[in-house]
Amino acid sequence: MAVAGVGGSVVPVAVGAERLPNLAGVADGSTFMAWKGVDGDQRIWWNQLVNGTGWTGPQPVDGAATSAGVALAGPWGGPLCMAWKGVLGDERIWWNSFDGGAWSAPQQVPGAASSVGPALTDYAGVFMAWKGVTGDQQIWWNSYYGGWTAPQAVPGASSGFGPALAVDRSGGPYGVPCMAWKGVDGDQRIWWNSYQGGSTGSNSWTGPQPVDGAATSAGVALAGQPGGGLLMAWKGVDGDQRIWWSRLYPSSTVWTPPQAVPGARSGVGPALAVYGGSTVMTWKGADGDQRIWWNRFDPGGSVWSDPQPILGASTGFRPALATVGA
Repeated sequence: MAVAGVGGSVVPVAVGAERLPNLAGVADGSTFMAWKGVDGDQRIWWNQLVNGTGWTGPQPVDGAATSAGVALAGPWGGPLCMAWKGVLGDERIWWNSFDGGAWSAPQQVPGAASSVGPALTDYAGVFMAWKGVTGDQQIWWNSYYGGWTAPQAVPGASSGFGPALAVDRSGGPYGVPCMAWKGVDGDQRIWWNSYQGGSTGSNSWTGPQPVDGAATSAGVALAGQPGGGLLMAWKGVDGDQRIWWSRLYPSSTVWTPPQAVPGARSGVGPALAVYGGSTVMTWKGADGDQRIWWNRFDPGGSVWSDPQPILGASTGFRPALATVGA
């Protein structure tokens, strides 16, 4: 099997191209979560946010299992797409989709493999990025263009954990995909960059830059904000299980100073997704607590709601979130 790191030509991204079929079974604005089970359970589970106030009961995804990371993305009109690292001993990346009624059968993403798991975002279809296999800390990326393009390394981007992806809707008519990640082993700084392809067909990324004051031992999450800009959240450094957050306002290149999210603690890190005019965050609890918690961020007042556990949802890693068409 070819693994990430084998070069190949990449189909230039056609901005606004229809890459995935519109499926009415998944309504735009619907928010979904997926996650690996608790320690010893490699099944992947999913549920849905209902009216912004509660979650449906967890259900397993047939045929899908992982030892680590799951990712979700919801292009406008659907389907909801999911990608994940395989079970213990299997570093291949797999993917499927949900049409509102059922999940499709898992398929391998050609040439893509990771020791941690991928990130997804919607951008004229689906973008994916991931840390390489064991021993490879490079970050790789591809896109779904009627089929997956060949993996390419992101210049200068390396991570000991794995990246996060989101689209800043303030950048041009279709927005600009942005990425954030923890540095390599021994480097807990958080780095970020943005994609400079689209109509230029260049398929290039800006040079990585550190986020001032932001550091983590594990997971970073990103979400594009209503009206433009980005929200980022992350677990603290070794010994700090608080969840921190920062904003990048539209047309700015400077992140706001990090602030702790009141009452939110995690041993791995959070996930973010826009829901209506606010942002939803979910996360695995602190060490010894495998429950999944959630809250919401009001961008107008920069206020987080009180954390609440999600009934029946527990994980040994961290969850993934996506809102279709957001």
